[in-house]
Amino acid sequence: MTAGVLLGAGLAQAQEVVRLYGWEGRLAPGVIEDFQKQTGIRVEYSTYSSAEEMLAGVRYDVVFPSHYQLPALIAEGRLQALDPARLPNLAQVNPDLLAILRSFDAENSHAVPYLWGTVGLALNVDAITATLGELPTDSWSLLFDDKYSERLAKCGIGLLDARQETLSLLLNYKGSPLSRSTSRQIYRAGEELSVLRDRAASFGNASYIAPLATGRLCLAMAWSGHVLKASEAGAPLQFVTPHEGSLTFIDTMAIPSNARNVEGAYRFIDFLASAAANTRNSRETLFYPVIRPDAPEMAKLAHDRRELVVSGDQRRSFYYLEALSAVQKSAVDASWSMIQR
Repeated sequence: MTAGVLLGAGLAQAQEVVRLYGWEGRLAPGVIEDFQKQTGIRVEYSTYSSAEEMLAGVRYDVVFPSHYQLPALIAEGRLQALDPARLPNLAQVNPDLLAILRSFDAENSHAVPYLWGTVGLALNVDAITATLGELPTDSWSLLFDDKYSERLAKCGIGLLDARQETLSLLLNYKGSPLSRSTSRQIYRAGEELSVLRDRAASFGNASYIAPLATGRLCLAMAWSGHVLKASEAGAPLQFVTPHEGSLTFIDTMAIPSNARNVEGAYRFIDFLASAAANTRNSRETLFYPVIRPDAPEMAKLAHDRRELVVSGDQRRSFYYLEALSAVQKSAVDASWSMIQR
């Protein structure tokens, strides 16, 4: 379901409007307010809760695709090529992240990163230990192995409604990366996840946050920033990157080919790529910033919120979500329709 949010009612008389369409919970209201105050441009921000909702036919000026969506969007002509001369704050973006994005967007020609994060496990260690009679392991087996998930369903399991991410994590756990899996393997993984969904008390991309915070879930597949948000509410949670591998995503900013306010889109993208705005967005959303590691703002963030600056050692267990062939994508969609039934 898509929710529309209009921010900055005091600027309602401003002539210029920039329309944004992004993930729920990944763009801080305070950052939008700062942009409106600095530029006088009114922002209309609508949100989606799944990757499949993006570019659903409504015209927007800036969209926020995840990295693995870029090859298909570019091939279909749905994104404009960017002029780097109009984005001076690109110089503040971490060159390592830009290099990774080139595998999905050649020469970084269509998208600019604005945050990144991981998909791992949120654990209420006390509740899991009480249910299992032992401390939980740092493994996807807690969710994907029947001997654990059947028992943990009693204290509450959460599953993401994120088809490519969830299928990728299950297949990677089984030793067969999604990008090298056959349609038959994908369908079988879908069948397993259909059983797991029946056990899950929560199935969604944001609906699990409140149950985690209040103790109604003891285990959830989760976006990193959401777990930190739930922890701030006082829940005894740990975010675990399982030893079999945690999926990493890079969210980007792009201009659709049918955007009305291209100039306003450039101004917003450049604003959010600045070190000040980007680290503020990280502090408020609790996802990781994309700024150069040697920037003064990153040093301050590491001092104030160490959990938002990821070390090289932590990254060793991460892998990036893959771009898929048309046949694999069709198998993923078919499998997920069975899970969403």
